[in-house]
Amino acid sequence: MNWTAPGGVPKTCVITSDTDGVSMDAGGGLVLNGSFGTGCPSGETTPPLPPVILNGLDAAELPASSAIGAAHTVTWSADADSCSYSASTFPAAVPGWPTSGDICTTTASCATTQSAAVLLPVAGSYTFALTCRRNGVTAPAISQRTVVVPGIPTPGCIAPIGLTRLEQAYVEFNYTVNNGIDQDARYFENIYGYFNDETPLKPYPGITNLNRRPFIPPGYYMAMQFTVPSNLAIGTAGRYRFEETQPQALTMSYTLSKSCGDFRVTPQAPLSQFCTTNGGAPGASLVWIVGTSVPGLCRLERGETYYLNLVHATLDAPLISTCPNANHCGNTLQNALEAGSPPWP
Repeated sequence: MNWTAPGGVPKTCVITSDTDGVSMDAGGGLVLNGSFGTGCPSGETTPPLPPVILNGLDAAELPASSAIGAAHTVTWSADADSCSYSASTFPAAVPGWPTSGDICTTTASCATTQSAAVLLPVAGSYTFALTCRRNGVTAPAISQRTVVVPGIPTPGCIAPIGLTRLEQAYVEFNYTVNNGIDQDARYFENIYGYFNDETPLKPYPGITNLNRRPFIPPGYYMAMQFTVPSNLAIGTAGRYRFEETQPQALTMSYTLSKSCGDFRVTPQAPLSQFCTTNGGAPGASLVWIVGTSVPGLCRLERGETYYLNLVHATLDAPLISTCPNANHCGNTLQNALEAGSPPWP
């Protein structure tokens, strides 16, 4: 009889019987009486234990945010028969972290602490995955970390030639008509952190559920700079909403970017397509979140500087204004707390 133990190699089992050793039971099944010899299993076979990653990937070695060209050393060990990095996904190959083949192929080598020196070559989102398996066990053990590498901002404003940054803007507040003030439109806090002249400006993310109607002439755009506080709670989220019932410009586009005046249809990595609203009609929203990835939301990182860019045009044709007035158009963009977010400071 040939048989294979779980995780083992095929063996030949010798069974000794006499002429009366084989019979048929009442159900028609064969019954064999005999004695096991060499190569046969002895007793019950114990199922193999599942694999365990003893020292996995952690934030001390692979932080949530890093920089282009940064080097990190990753150590790990596992109680497993083999481990690989094959489930990792990168924007470019990472030296020191091969995504094909096994890194260890025996229990002893996997239990030995492995050390990998890795280099992050370009901007983007890096998902490091360690997958370990046990022979005879279907489910692997997995340890995973995602590192976001911001792109290097282009110096100066990069809006298309023909668009001019509006540095001083007339802004109406919370649906007040003909009751606005001139504000320095280069900084987010001057617009969405302003309450009155006696109250200090509130830093990003600003004042919750605040409506602001900036007036932008055709051929101009706004780019409001802000820095996400380093102590803002992970998961803090908000929404920029085209909150207008009688829009003066029928559509407007707004983006979150690392560069001033970035109205590209495809954002610069590591920002995603969720960081743009292209030709939005009233009710259109751009939702952002800090320090974590959620489908449909624009991810921002603590300590990083960004721009909220606004233009009355589509991103596909940013020089063709949707403002019908020669002087300017005012549309309300609401700064709203997103449902499920921790409270803003």
